[in-house]
Formats: sequence, C-alpha cells, structure tokens
Amino acid sequence: MPTRLLADGPAHGPVGMEDAMRNKIILVGAIALIAYVAGTRTPRVAVKSRESVGHQIVRLWSDPRARRRRRRAAKKAATAAEKRAKKTFRDLRR
Repeated sequence: MPTRLLADGPAHGPVGMEDAMRNKIILVGAIALIAYVAGTRTPRVAVKSRESVGHQIVRLWSDPRARRRRRRAAKKAATAAEKRAKKTFRDLRR
C-alpha cells in the first residue's frame, strides 16, 4: 500500500497558528469597519462654501451657543479653582 501524505501535516506548521492569524485579521477588519462607521456618523461643523477661514472663525466665535458654552466652562473652571484653593489653604493650616 502506498503511503499518503496529508495536506495538514507537519510541513504546513501547526493548525492553531493559521486560526490565530485569521482571527487577528478579522479583528483588525472589524475595528476598521467600526471606526469608519463612527467617523461617517459624527456631525460636522457647517462650513459655508466660499467663506474665508478668518470669517469662519469670527462667525463660530460669535455664535450664541458657543458663547454660552464658553461662559459655562469659565464659571465651572473658576468654581473648581476656588474650591481647590480653599482646600489647599486648609491643608496648609494644619
């Protein structure tokens, strides 16, 4: 009887390595797909065509919603800084 050579014998390396490599390729592909979908779904700033960069900056800076956000952020930062200063002062007194 002739000896038969199996295709998945030792000449082709362990079978587990092929599975691991395939799983890594699938994982990288899935991550790339998720990143693409997330990137296409994010809202973009509305930029009017033929508008200069300087004019865009002025328009976005003057936007009432942006002003409100800046004001709230400044108040929040000032409150946090004051609170931290009081705590530091208390710790120094001890």
